[in-house]
Amino acid sequence: MKKISVFEKNYNKYIEQKDNILTVGLGADGLIYAEMMASTNPFLCRINPGTLIVDHHCMAIEKGMPCWHLAALIDFARGFNRREEVTVSGVIPDPNTVRIVKDLTEEKLGRKGRFELLKPVYETEGEEIIPETVDLPDEDRWLARFNFPPRILKRVLEFRAKQKEKLTPEQLSRIPEANYIPSGEEVIRAVGNMTRSSWVAPLLIGPKGSGKSTMAETLAAILMLPIRKIFGGIDLSAEALLGSKTLEPQEGVDLITETKLRAACKAAGIDAEPLVQKLRGAQLKIGFEPGILLSAVLNGELVVVDEVNMLIPEVTSLLHGLLDWQKTLSVPGYGEVKAPESFRLVACMNYGYAGTKPLNEAFQDRFRSIYVPHLTRENLTSLIQDKTGVKREIARKLSELFQLLSERVKNGDISDRTLSVRALFTIAEEYMDGSNLKSAAISVLTEGLGDKYEIEQVTDICQSLLA
Repeated sequence: MKKISVFEKNYNKYIEQKDNILTVGLGADGLIYAEMMASTNPFLCRINPGTLIVDHHCMAIEKGMPCWHLAALIDFARGFNRREEVTVSGVIPDPNTVRIVKDLTEEKLGRKGRFELLKPVYETEGEEIIPETVDLPDEDRWLARFNFPPRILKRVLEFRAKQKEKLTPEQLSRIPEANYIPSGEEVIRAVGNMTRSSWVAPLLIGPKGSGKSTMAETLAAILMLPIRKIFGGIDLSAEALLGSKTLEPQEGVDLITETKLRAACKAAGIDAEPLVQKLRGAQLKIGFEPGILLSAVLNGELVVVDEVNMLIPEVTSLLHGLLDWQKTLSVPGYGEVKAPESFRLVACMNYGYAGTKPLNEAFQDRFRSIYVPHLTRENLTSLIQDKTGVKREIARKLSELFQLLSERVKNGDISDRTLSVRALFTIAEEYMDGSNLKSAAISVLTEGLGDKYEIEQVTDICQSLLA
């Protein structure tokens, strides 16, 4: 591994050589890949946007020198800023092990990508799209807005019919609303994989604020699955997910003990009944209190694992059995649990942010990776209006604000902490309560920030757009 500084002259060379870049793509592992030309042969390189670790080999790298390839990769990851430092491994990635979930070429280079070494895995299932006039039961008619192919829609309706028969009122109360607005066919792909007899868990990959959690909740609504959420982090333990042994009251007293007690009371001339009742209330036995994951498995519910790439290995190993064909969970002190037919799991992860890390390959392969993009400006406008009831003109301004903030985040001017759709809802609601739109936006977006420069940048954006 070599530390190499990359300079503005390397960036300028990259601008000249853009035509020699065939494609830029987001991998299912969260890394950014690029196919580039060397003479007449394409080669592959990649960068981790969070750590700026690069896998690339060329003559300049052999000498420990910077090259335009590194400048290009840095630009694709977070934008180039005069001088950058990367860690280079010198390894050439194997195209056969790479799964591309989104073509980033048009976004990064302004043109379509031309894949030669890599093969995208985000193509559609190739089934006829059903019209919105499809004959659905009245309570399921809202499903038509997702345009499911007939084969998938049939599986969805069969799944929902079974759920309607067995769900308790408490479980029904934990089914979220379907608030996600698709940008493409991401919902179709996820539901298609979740409704097969040998189902595959979706891994929703995308930038912060793209709606991954909302999409996961929408999947739960489509399949009528009560939801339980797990948030990745080093403080999440296996015991919290699985549960632990506990003491619980034991009904009744064993017959021998009760007989002896009654005989002794009779000999002493006292009433045995109060003592027997006390003894019954004092008896305890060892039981097991299921954790959040085990509870969801036992009850055939949906588990949403947020920030799955932040889980510690001890926790990811628990999920392996639930994600393979056996669908089992091994619980120490309880035994092996076979997941019911209705149990499902969805995972979410950001890519390209500090603190995130690629998933273990064996773990990654158990998922169907699906890219979740930011909402289009028009769709975000509609979402803000639908969720808050604010006038469309105001919702459109907030949507434009989100787009501007997103561009600044891509350029590295501000952090991703400002990219929150929930914050837009809060701004709209405070505006309807009587606040000035500009002051509400500045307050909501900056008062949680600690960096003075970042506060100034966000304030300037709000003042220029919402003046």
